[in-house]
Amino acid sequence: MPLSSEQLIEIQKYQRLINLLETIQQKSKRDNQKERARLYIEKYKKRILEISPDGIPQNIHYSTYATAEKEKHKKAGEENSNGEGKAEIEKRNPLENLVVMKLTPHCNDSEINLIATLLNRMEMEYLPVLGDSHISLDFTHATERDNLIKSIENIRRNMKVLTETIEEYALCDKQDFKEQLGRMKNKQSRLFMSEAVEVFQEFKTFIHKILDDNESTGGTVIQNIDEEVHFNPRFDRATILEGRTVGYCLEEFYEFTKSAIQNINLPNFRR
Repeated sequence: MPLSSEQLIEIQKYQRLINLLETIQQKSKRDNQKERARLYIEKYKKRILEISPDGIPQNIHYSTYATAEKEKHKKAGEENSNGEGKAEIEKRNPLENLVVMKLTPHCNDSEINLIATLLNRMEMEYLPVLGDSHISLDFTHATERDNLIKSIENIRRNMKVLTETIEEYALCDKQDFKEQLGRMKNKQSRLFMSEAVEVFQEFKTFIHKILDDNESTGGTVIQNIDEEVHFNPRFDRATILEGRTVGYCLEEFYEFTKSAIQNINLPNFRR
């Protein structure tokens, strides 16, 4: 049974709480505070499983990835005397605690579910930062931003078509038609995966570009880089970057797209 929007919002709330509690658990010097954080983390993870039993298992992928990355950077840091490895270890993985949701009740392709979840996360938490109400760009970059955001509309349409095909395939009982739907599903899945990586790559490139251009022009590209971002709950559902500066939000957006691309298993794609 698909989750309602209220259930999705509740899961996202627990994700944020778990993320905050894990930070407390890592940084606190008080044992009793660490223990309380641990108990609440268990409580919230249990609640997420109650809401969506199919959601959590795929999240193991991220815990493993985060641990592997930390170990890799730790080893590099031990071999690097200038301390760059340590700085990398301390970077928070933007995909930690991400709960991978099924695109549809009958979608058992873990890669498709992952990509759909990443797109939803980007659209809800990061994309609002690029809106006119939060960032002030010069004309050239604002136009480029507007054209880029339109790419989200296209991939949303393709996601809707794929969703319908997956469900139709799962419910079809005519063998010849089912084979035809299977071919359509595979073709649409490949197209969706390819386009999704392209979207993440385009946003990654754009954000890197405006940050670089802003620095090289003395701050004329992003005219409010030090202003705090405050989301209006009537129009935005974003919460992760609430109260942060525009510059910080853009850096986090960049790290998110970078991590998303690294975690999508699409062969022969230039990353």
